[in-house]
Amino acid sequence: MKSVKALLVAPLLAALLAGCEPPEEAPIRLTSRERIRIDTLANQQIDSLRPIMDSICDAAYQEMLDRAVDSLVDVRKREEEKLRARIQREQQ
Repeated sequence: MKSVKALLVAPLLAALLAGCEPPEEAPIRLTSRERIRIDTLANQQIDSLRPIMDSICDAAYQEMLDRAVDSLVDVRKREEEKLRARIQREQQ
């Protein structure tokens, strides 16, 4: 059953990936005025999203911090275990 699904999904995936390739066209050349306008529009959009992004970061901060600390503690514990094992081997 899995192979049948794979056979059905593979052509679809290939078609989607082929559509991701940029069209072969001449590169777009923008004037400095157009670049400034695009930058202004992009900055306006980013500024409007910043409060939402900040609130998401604030909400997830403690969980991310806890996860990072736990990860560091795990790394240090493994290092300590390796060191203790090496010392024990050397003492024998």
